[in-house]
Amino acid sequence: MNGRKPLPLVPAKRKAVQILVLVGMAAAFILSLLQLKLEVFGGWETLDKALTFLGRMVTMDFSIWEEVLTAALESICVAILATIISAICAFALSFFAAVNVSRRGLAWFLKALCSAIRAVPTLIWALLFVAFLGFGPFAGVLGLFFHSFAYLVKAYSQSIEEVSPSVIEAVRATGASWLQIMAKAVLPTMRTAVISWTALRFEFNLGQSAVLGLVGAGGIGRELSIHMRFFEFEKGGFVVLVIFLMSFGVEMLFNKLKLNQDRRLLKHD
Repeated sequence: MNGRKPLPLVPAKRKAVQILVLVGMAAAFILSLLQLKLEVFGGWETLDKALTFLGRMVTMDFSIWEEVLTAALESICVAILATIISAICAFALSFFAAVNVSRRGLAWFLKALCSAIRAVPTLIWALLFVAFLGFGPFAGVLGLFFHSFAYLVKAYSQSIEEVSPSVIEAVRATGASWLQIMAKAVLPTMRTAVISWTALRFEFNLGQSAVLGLVGAGGIGRELSIHMRFFEFEKGGFVVLVIFLMSFGVEMLFNKLKLNQDRRLLKHD
């Protein structure tokens, strides 16, 4: 032993910052509770009422299956249209929003614009279009489109920016034009990422399309809103089950497709 004190595992300055962050989070949590006047437990009467409602939802009423399945199909179509249109538009714009293949000023402007669009929730976009166009699925498609477009521009452009500069420079050194560089160097590298981001956004849009019906944008959310508003919890429980099966089924489908794709890649390797 040389008499030296062992070095602390966490430097004192970093430890003090961590403590301040934890104290700040705790203070923010308490202030939020006080500001919203939330009651964590509203009494046995509230608990009994909640259990009664849940019990009624579990005893589902399947008599409305035709209306619910029709509305579910409408929600799926809304999600498909919004995802495909937004993916096409975002794919075209993402090359101009990527810093490594576009002018820096233009790229930052497009990113800032898309950030502003993403700052407005999908539900607000749908409400705006319902006010302009009236009730119906078209307002839902447009509401999903704007947020999806801004989201995918960010995702696609980041995938482009992850392309190795050496690959781009190697193609540029051959005298290739900008379009040829995009086709030969960028597209083959980002193809898998584009498919993954688009599939992920479709899953999100499917869930959102069910919610948008609550504000009059069509789809299965409209059925849920109607039955819950009139305290028809048995019918509402069936609608919730269909929404769950829609989301779960799509997730399982994409997981299966991704697993098959990974297996094909392993075989090629």
